[in-house]
Amino acid sequence: MFSLTTSLALAAALTLSPQDATPPESSVPAATESPAPSTSAPAEATAPAESGKRELSRITLKDGQELHGVVVRQDNQVVVVELADGDRLELPARQVKDIAVERNAQVRDNGEIWFQDPNRTRYLYAPSGMMLRQGEGYFSQKELFFSSINYGLTDFITVQAGAVFPAWVINGGFNFIGGVKVGGSVGDRLHLAAGAQGLVIPGVAGGLGGTLGFVFGTATYGTPDAHLSLGVGKPFTLTNSGGELDRNIIATLSGNVRLSQRVALVTENWLIPTLGTGTGDLPMLNSLAVRLFGESWAVDLGGIRVPGLPIPIPWLDFAYNFG
Repeated sequence: MFSLTTSLALAAALTLSPQDATPPESSVPAATESPAPSTSAPAEATAPAESGKRELSRITLKDGQELHGVVVRQDNQVVVVELADGDRLELPARQVKDIAVERNAQVRDNGEIWFQDPNRTRYLYAPSGMMLRQGEGYFSQKELFFSSINYGLTDFITVQAGAVFPAWVINGGFNFIGGVKVGGSVGDRLHLAAGAQGLVIPGVAGGLGGTLGFVFGTATYGTPDAHLSLGVGKPFTLTNSGGELDRNIIATLSGNVRLSQRVALVTENWLIPTLGTGTGDLPMLNSLAVRLFGESWAVDLGGIRVPGLPIPIPWLDFAYNFG
């Protein structure tokens, strides 16, 4: 059974040394295209690898092939690329169509190429302070029933829409979830965000148009590969006659640590300190999950500990990332 001790132990493991962590999100350059090598006067050769800069590039050849590596030298005669295994490949400049900085991947110190975790903006349900970039998004299917989509309108604004679609076939079961998140980074490792999310269920919370939801603020410290977040929120109710904030406060402590190129551990813990249980126990939900992911997909497998239940509730989430 999961406990807060297990969750906090994972959170304590999130502090990585700078040489072990993938560069933070703010340091990942946007994808840009370099001009195709010219056949005019020789261009000055560059050597980013020798200068300590490990900037990964995507090299597209005129025959359609793509290579990933560090461009060690480039002039109008040859392009020298250092591959992940340390070997260097010399390409005639006339065969190279374009060279673009790879914003979603980095070369680690051991030479491995790691793509940036596309799930850095979320835990199991709670958001982190990191933001989707403009045009990025993901579709998530939680517990087989709840479907949602999140999309980056800009680098600083993300919107969400979703619903429990199976409930629509039930009389009066129409529902809709909408949300917005606004945030940005302060320095390399501190990320701040705030927002609101609302659940619309006609006939609930005061009749047609009733909305239940919460406003929140989140602070995240770390890199896309290892981060810890503290969130605070308050529930609210909107009805035809007005709206009000609930007296309760919701706090979340969440963490993510990447174990390998395609595996991470995720914990998310909810606490409502203002809610009395009558037993003296803190009203708390604890969760722990293994996240298996690729460049455009993720699967979360784990469990949620609910006070009073003898076994954790299974958690399953599938996400497809795009953009």
